[in-house]
Amino acid sequence: MIRLAVRRFRCEASACPRRTFAEQVTGLTFRYGRRSQLQETMLVAIGRVLAGRAGARLADMLHCTVSPNTLLRRVRALTAEPPEKCPRVLGVDDFALKRGHVYGTVLIDIETGRPVDVLPDRTAETFTAWLKQHPGAEIVCRDRASAYAEAVRTAAPHAIQIADRFHLWLNLCKTVEKCVVAHRRCLTSPEDEAQGEVMEPPTGSPGIEGKRAANTRRHFAAVHEMYDKGVTIQVIAKALRMDRKTVRKYAHAATVEELLAPPLQRRRMLQPWAEYLTMRWQEGCTDSGRLFRELQQRGYRGSSRSVRRWLEPLRSAEAPIPKQSDAPTVRQVVGWLTRHPDDLTSGPRLRLKRILTRCPELADLRMHIQGFARMMKHLDGHLLPRWIKAAEGSELPPLHGFARNLNKDFDAVTAGLTLPYSSGMVEGHVNRVKFLKRQGYGRASFDLLRRRILLTP
Repeated sequence: MIRLAVRRFRCEASACPRRTFAEQVTGLTFRYGRRSQLQETMLVAIGRVLAGRAGARLADMLHCTVSPNTLLRRVRALTAEPPEKCPRVLGVDDFALKRGHVYGTVLIDIETGRPVDVLPDRTAETFTAWLKQHPGAEIVCRDRASAYAEAVRTAAPHAIQIADRFHLWLNLCKTVEKCVVAHRRCLTSPEDEAQGEVMEPPTGSPGIEGKRAANTRRHFAAVHEMYDKGVTIQVIAKALRMDRKTVRKYAHAATVEELLAPPLQRRRMLQPWAEYLTMRWQEGCTDSGRLFRELQQRGYRGSSRSVRRWLEPLRSAEAPIPKQSDAPTVRQVVGWLTRHPDDLTSGPRLRLKRILTRCPELADLRMHIQGFARMMKHLDGHLLPRWIKAAEGSELPPLHGFARNLNKDFDAVTAGLTLPYSSGMVEGHVNRVKFLKRQGYGRASFDLLRRRILLTP
């Protein structure tokens, strides 16, 4: 605490609205301030970096007690206006204000690495209006979003658009995954396929236990005890309080196994999926609900009860031991195909070689992947038309779709594979924005979050 003795001045002019004012000490005090200039600068810096609660805790440790709201008011008092002219190389990307619902846009100067401005949404109209108010962009680095591309074409038609190489590679990896899923059977060797035998569910089920089986046996015994003595079905139904059709079904069955076994019609309905059900049962999946949902995705139109009854004979046997398959997963194969060949160890390299030997389509896919990777590494954008033509001539439909999308954004993709600029710096700032959001407990208003993005070093 500093105690000062300063002069107080009074104005004798009656028309002056300021009647009195105190003398200020240069470098120490300021008008209406209860802190020194150095302490005020320190609190502003704490508020910029740590915001409210965390900043207040740090200030208290420095023996400068202050509330979180006071720090936030200091941050809001700072100027955070964008420059009048847009930087020469502009980077743009979106970030989540509320994930899955509300998104914003962050603009970065690629040459200096500093944020330029933050927009409240990611629509083409908002970005177009900003570009018109701040002309001067010569190069715009963006992802594959069509909204940003449309805004640049409208407001800055002479600017060079650059499709980010990371997003291009990400789109290619998703395409590779679709191709591998389409040729999933090639991941399993013929020896492994020979080991998997398809077994039909037994027609008889003497070992089936459970509440339903116990009730069936009990009713079967009660009905036949009276029916064998010549009692009519109507009298049996009245005595046992059962429906006549149910009593007739029990009475006409020769053995109880006929009642426990799935009907022939139900077995015929599930016959196209018998191999798949047996395979999943041997893999250890015994949940009828999960199997029913998997069959629905494959075109099954029956009921879940039919699947449950189809599995009942299999439950009489010992629970299956989950089979450890030697076949690699789709994700593993995608990683082997999209990774640099020098980064693969001997084991995955050998397994990938066997898969490519069995599947010529995946071998052709690997050649296209390596060609695209060389273009990205050496910035050979002039080779893109040749690569697209080769991809369209392959026998992989997902690769055809990827090539068509490249043609739709051909100029930006060519620039991304030719010029050294990219959106990598923008992605780093998006990661920093996520940190600032979490630091504010996700409850900061857009105005405060924007100031922190622009002012936090």
